[in-house]
Amino acid sequence: MKYQSRQTVLDHLICSGFRLEYLNWVYHGEGTTVASRSTPHNDDEEILRHELHEMLDDIFETEGGSGVGIHENAWNNSQETNNRRSKFDDLVKEAEENVYPNCKYSKLSCVVHLYQIKCLGGWSNTSFSMLLDFLKDLLPKGNLLPKGNLLPKTTPQVKKLMADIGLGYEKKHACTNGCMLFWNDKEKDEVCSFCGSSRWKLHEANPEHEVNPPKRKALKILRWFPLKPRLQRLFTSSKTSNLMKWHHLERVKDGKLRHPADASAWKDFDEKFPEFATDPRNVRLALATDGFNPFRKMNSVNSIWPVFLIPYNLPPWLVMKQPNFILSLIIQGPKSTGNKIDVYMQPLIKELKELWEDGVNTFDASTKQHFMLKASIISTISDFPGYANLSGWSTKGELACLVCGFGTESKWLTHGRKFCYMCHRRWLPSDHSWRSDIRSFVGRHGFRVAPFLLLERRFYNK
Repeated sequence: MKYQSRQTVLDHLICSGFRLEYLNWVYHGEGTTVASRSTPHNDDEEILRHELHEMLDDIFETEGGSGVGIHENAWNNSQETNNRRSKFDDLVKEAEENVYPNCKYSKLSCVVHLYQIKCLGGWSNTSFSMLLDFLKDLLPKGNLLPKGNLLPKTTPQVKKLMADIGLGYEKKHACTNGCMLFWNDKEKDEVCSFCGSSRWKLHEANPEHEVNPPKRKALKILRWFPLKPRLQRLFTSSKTSNLMKWHHLERVKDGKLRHPADASAWKDFDEKFPEFATDPRNVRLALATDGFNPFRKMNSVNSIWPVFLIPYNLPPWLVMKQPNFILSLIIQGPKSTGNKIDVYMQPLIKELKELWEDGVNTFDASTKQHFMLKASIISTISDFPGYANLSGWSTKGELACLVCGFGTESKWLTHGRKFCYMCHRRWLPSDHSWRSDIRSFVGRHGFRVAPFLLLERRFYNK
């Protein structure tokens, strides 16, 4: 047997059909007793099996008939290739193997369902392990499931199985005061280079000599979800590879604003960087971040800061849907990051620079070819305080105007105890009567010209 793409199988069925002598289905994992079963197939079961195989095909780029589910042109013969082939074969086996005989769920589908419930319900690892233990053998008169079932017993076993399917994350230790990350050349440091605080949590020493001292835990951990494999997944998936080119191939170009590609910022970006714009598969991203209280209590001081990336290549009816958001960073609380958010964004910024300069080799499922995928941030989404943290420019005080910058004209109101900004006449026509009105505007005329947008100047200089 050979693993083929869905379109190839469809072409074969239309052109050749089924073999006339193939009456008993025994060569596709059904077993020899399929023809004699009296009960009909469960439609949900068949759909689930199909979706699992389709998901595995997308993950391991099963385009073409290599016989092991991996495109021959994707990788050279190497240890990494063999490892991926082995992982794919193991996952296919898990997808075909039932939890117990005559069970409608395979081992892989059962684990996926249970793990989804755990994530949606916010279960802890301990409670999830207790459920698995109960399903295995906690009943007094025997097991809830038949003996010999293949259901995992603990949460680590489930996570190990899910790791080959999903996209994981990396943990980066951080200074508890947000001064630095313990990574790259400082990965083995024990204390912060700036404030001298310890990297590890302190535990009470046992008066007796401990044979096995407890494992050290970091005071603060940054969870980083690498961007490159997530962008690659958008193109290796047969469902999203064409959608990532919608802005170029199917967008109606009639001058109306329906998509970020219709905006002047997108067009101006293409004019400034024509090499990047030549390939419509290059990804334009928006970066969004804001802090939130994870405990849903107004009096709690905890604040966690997630950083999301939004691929603007998708059609307008999909671009702002939650499943299409790419989680990039989770910055641990309890305190807000403030202006030190740039410390935590170092892994993301480094990856974005690599994507801008070199790109990453990516397989396009729609063209069945490899290309160098590049990406760029073209906008940010945040509230005003969050924007101040991202840009490094204060949105309050004497120089709070984001456009005027150091040319902000402000006046401190003594009795009101706040700043008032009086430079709004700069945007009026040069011959407007208000520009020479002295009595109505604090005894000053306003002949200053409107400034060139500070945001554009800063963006293009970088």
